[in-house]
Amino acid sequence: MKYLKMMMKIILLLVTLTAVLLAGSSVYHHYQTKQDKEALLNYLGPNHHFIKTEAGTYSVYEKGSGHDVILFREGLLTGSTILDFMPLADALSKQYKVIMIDPLGYGLSSSATTRRTDAAINQEYHDILTKVTTEDDKITLISHSISAAYTMDYIHRYPGMISQVINIDGSRPWPGLKVTASSQPDHMDFAPVLNQLGLFRIGLSTEWGRSWSGYDKVLAEMTPLYDKELQQQITTLNKWAFLSGDMVQYSQESNNNIAAVRGMKYPRDMRVLSVVASETVKERPGWIRMQRTAFSNPGLQHTVELRGDHYLHHSAEALIEKITEFDQHIQKD
Repeated sequence: MKYLKMMMKIILLLVTLTAVLLAGSSVYHHYQTKQDKEALLNYLGPNHHFIKTEAGTYSVYEKGSGHDVILFREGLLTGSTILDFMPLADALSKQYKVIMIDPLGYGLSSSATTRRTDAAINQEYHDILTKVTTEDDKITLISHSISAAYTMDYIHRYPGMISQVINIDGSRPWPGLKVTASSQPDHMDFAPVLNQLGLFRIGLSTEWGRSWSGYDKVLAEMTPLYDKELQQQITTLNKWAFLSGDMVQYSQESNNNIAAVRGMKYPRDMRVLSVVASETVKERPGWIRMQRTAFSNPGLQHTVELRGDHYLHHSAEALIEKITEFDQHIQKD
């Protein structure tokens, strides 16, 4: 009995210490997040501003000029469209006006208030798009990963808004894709709690955590397109944005949103370039064929494969050349 009581006291002590440490981590995390956002705002500089709509407040970055406009749409677990596409946008801004918008729940934009379906996402996107473009603009949407599904849905909901589409390893419905009920429990449900406790911050703040998680490899693959200052901003953002409640809501609807565009095709008069990553082609046989199932006019819509992984814009300098070539002339497969 004496040993049992001693054991219970030790367990209680450990539980108490753990609770105190987690509480301290959470308080520090919330304090530091405010500082991080201020630092990010200063980093973005004069090209950045906020735009309010009925749905929320958007963080927007604009650079370049003219009516040839390029907008970027993000991948699923990308904390900020603006930071993720910065090098590509900077390079293209010499010839085009580039606009990057962090959707609701990402970057410095406010949180989303509705379920993250294609319909809701694209209604919000349409509202903000009409505020940053004019009727005279020729708009090219560059979409990475799941945003290819969002964009396919968008061009059918709002025909005539987009002139051409470029997908970077864009998501397509694949065999065996499972849809989920909105009320179904998900293995990521607990992730926002870890975020709020500051545990992701701790992990990304330590050399061991970055190495164990593979994050150091992610940063290494961004070199030399992403300088150290930009890499630091991306790392800092992920300390508070990765697997936040907003991000998890997008993730939980991702399969549904991809499945919703099954059978949809691009309009015959729309120019489309699907840039696919060589590593994805290796991992998923038929990936190029699945991209082409969305085409209705091979004369205007084609694919090109580039060496690299799913995040081609992080490492493939040839991507800039391919985008420029595509805009200047039509090249068949």
